[in-house]
Amino acid sequence: MTKILLCCGVLLFLVPVIRSLPANLPEEVEDIVPQRSQRAHTCISHIYVAAFTSHWNHADSDGTFDLEIRVSGVLYTAVFADLPGDDRMYRKGDLWKFSMSAFHGIPSCVRKSSISEIAIEEYTNDGWNIDSVITIFKAGSTYEVATMDMDAYQWVDGDDHPSHRRFVLTKIF
Repeated sequence: MTKILLCCGVLLFLVPVIRSLPANLPEEVEDIVPQRSQRAHTCISHIYVAAFTSHWNHADSDGTFDLEIRVSGVLYTAVFADLPGDDRMYRKGDLWKFSMSAFHGIPSCVRKSSISEIAIEEYTNDGWNIDSVITIFKAGSTYEVATMDMDAYQWVDGDDHPSHRRFVLTKIF
C-alpha cells in the first residue's frame, strides 16, 4: 500500500507542476518537458487506475469489473486484471495498468481530445464501494491525470439499482 500511495503521491505532485508550466518555456527546459501542443497530440499508450475501497461494510469485492472508455463516440472495454493478493480489499488501494491495446478494437492512436467518457462497470452481484479513484494517461513520456473522484463512496454493483452498475468518472482534462 505504501508503494501505491507513494506512486500516486508522486503523480499527483507532478500534475500541478506540469499544468502550471508557462506556455513559452525557457530554452533550457524545452528539451526536458514537452510543450503543451506536443502533449495534446501524443497518442495515449497506457491508462493507470488507482482506486481505493471504502471502509463501509461489504465494500470489498471479488467481482469482475471493466474499465470503459468512449473514444469518438464508440465504447471500448477492458477487464481489470486480477492483481496478486486480494484486489479491492476493505480500506485498501490498488493500482492497475491498462495498455491501450487491452481495449479490443480501439484505434491504434487515441488522443485525450477524442475521449469523452471513462467509467467502471460491473455485471455480477459482488459490488464494490469505491472511496476514491484517479485515472492517469501516459502519452509518450508524459503522465496526466485524466479523472479524479475523491470521497465518492460510489457503489459499482451489477445486481443493485441500474445507476449503481456503472460509475462514470469525473474528467479533469
